[in-house]
Amino acid sequence: MKLMKLIPVSILAAAAASYTVFSQDSDADKCVGFLLGYGWEVENEPRSSSDVNIPAVFDEVYKSYNTMQLEAGLDLTPYAGMSGTRYTFLITNYPVDAGENVYADIICVNGEPIAGDIMTVSVNGFMHSLKRNDQ
Repeated sequence: MKLMKLIPVSILAAAAASYTVFSQDSDADKCVGFLLGYGWEVENEPRSSSDVNIPAVFDEVYKSYNTMQLEAGLDLTPYAGMSGTRYTFLITNYPVDAGENVYADIICVNGEPIAGDIMTVSVNGFMHSLKRNDQ
C-alpha cells in the first residue's frame, strides 16, 4: 500500500478559493450578455454593485417597477421576498444624446439576471424598461 502525502487543509482552501474566482462565469458577464439580448452595449465591468431585497409584498413603487419589467418581458413577482445584487453598467450605445451618462441597472438573484432598467441619475433624468424603442 502506497503512503499518500497529505496536503494541508489551508492549501486546499486557498486553491479552492482561487478556482472559484477564476473559473466561474461571473454575474457581471451574465449581465453583459443579458443586456446584449436587449440590444444594449455596456462596459464589461459594472460601475457599482449593491445588495437588494425584493419585498415579499410589493408597495406602489415596486408595483410600478414591475410594470416596467413586464414591458420588457420580465416579472419580479416570482422573486418576491428574495435577496439579490444590483449591478450598474455604463451604456455605450444609447441611441440619443441624453446630455449625461445613461446606465443599465440589472438585478441578479442566485447569480442570474432577472430584472433591470435603463436610467440616468440627474434630478431631471429618466428611467425606462430594458426594451429598446428605437429598433
